[in-house]
Amino acid sequence: MDIPIPASPHHPNTQPPRSRLRLRVVHKLFLLLALAVALALGALGSVTIVNLRSGFVAYVNTLDLARLTPLAQELDQRADAAQGFVGLRDRATWDALLHRLLDPKPPRGAPDPAVKRPPPPVPPPPRAPGRDDGTPPPPALPPRVSLLDAHHRWIIGAPLRGDSLQRPLQQNGALVGWLALQPLTHTVESRDTDFLSAQIRDMSLLAGLLVLLALGVAWIFARHLLAPLREVEQSADQLANGTYGQHLETSRRDELGDLVRHINRLSSALQANESARRRWIADISHELRTPLSIVRGEIEAMQDGVRVADAGGLRSLHEEVMRLDRLVDDLHQLSMADLGTLSYRPLLIDIAELIDTACTSLEPIAHDAQLTIERDLSSALVRVDPDRMRQLIDNVIGNSLRYSDGGGRVRIGMAKQAHSVDIVFDDTPPGVDTDSLARLFEPLYRGEASRDRKHGGSGLGLAIAQRIAAAHDATLRALPSPLGGLRIVLTLPLVSR
Repeated sequence: MDIPIPASPHHPNTQPPRSRLRLRVVHKLFLLLALAVALALGALGSVTIVNLRSGFVAYVNTLDLARLTPLAQELDQRADAAQGFVGLRDRATWDALLHRLLDPKPPRGAPDPAVKRPPPPVPPPPRAPGRDDGTPPPPALPPRVSLLDAHHRWIIGAPLRGDSLQRPLQQNGALVGWLALQPLTHTVESRDTDFLSAQIRDMSLLAGLLVLLALGVAWIFARHLLAPLREVEQSADQLANGTYGQHLETSRRDELGDLVRHINRLSSALQANESARRRWIADISHELRTPLSIVRGEIEAMQDGVRVADAGGLRSLHEEVMRLDRLVDDLHQLSMADLGTLSYRPLLIDIAELIDTACTSLEPIAHDAQLTIERDLSSALVRVDPDRMRQLIDNVIGNSLRYSDGGGRVRIGMAKQAHSVDIVFDDTPPGVDTDSLARLFEPLYRGEASRDRKHGGSGLGLAIAQRIAAAHDATLRALPSPLGGLRIVLTLPLVSR
């Protein structure tokens, strides 16, 4: 009986469950923009409606205050104005005056005998439609008017309120009193309410149209803004699947354009690393195959009796085995340097003494290669690991001794800067073409045919030297030498005494 085994959460084929509703970035950005626009328009509309209501009520109050002009003119001409309007302190007289000037209906009381009756006023306009729908009529103007003396003391009329609107009464240029009007707190006239409602309705309709327009613009803007993300997503998926070298076209100068360019650089870097990995595997297999083929051929020749297993044959086998041993040791050191696991014990030393010691130990090898080592050194204190720095110097000088033609020379000089020192290694021909200079520090790269494996090098010395230099915050550069060969420049930070 087969028992089903549940999939492990770490299994590579196991994919996380996807929710049914998946909002993409473009949808989220669209909703965010739409919400922001809707909130902005809603807040603006609310503030506008509040201001419109209050402003319209203030406008109506201003009109009502202007309607008191006939009453003010009448009061300015009264003979008792300077005595505090003593003839108007009776309620019936005051009401009669108000109704005569402010209300066309006849008053309930005797007319004011002290005032000459003006011609009958023009009939008021007909009431607005809808007044017979049961709504209460608006408050009349006369009950809201009060008369004050010159010192703002109440004489007659409506009770005085703190928010009352006032206009002065003057006679012969002198202030004789004030007319006060109780302001409305909201619109009460049907026509005013209808007008205000129509304005609010039109503004709401306009706000709705603006929201729809903003939604369309937000959708177009969101799609345009995030258009590169789909291509970036596809490119990233290809990179994750091991397909490198894909380049996206963009002319944008914003962060999304920078993202596309970063993806392009990442793709190029991954492609270069993949090419280097494949070349590295091919080069290592080739480097190992050559000495192994020689050893195999030597052993098979001895087994077949073609060659005698004498001291010369054993010496040849030993040389090839040692070559393999050096190659494997260099590969091990290079891998440790790349992983950052090489041990370093920095000490304060004079780099000139270390170089001089290295040159002295390498002079027998230079003599056998018919080369001379020249050095022009000066004292310079640096903080380095002496063993690792000696390995770097041996690799660089050994590279020059190995690939320079006989009868040439290797020259070592120093040039101090403000905070660093340049150690210059020059050799004589053959040189390296300009295109190959930048690749000299790649593992197993030997440049042109004149610097090939027949000279005994593994092709890893300069690569290891560069890793050691980087671990000391130093730089190693390859340049054409004025002597006709190769120049290697090592720049180390100086330590002040």
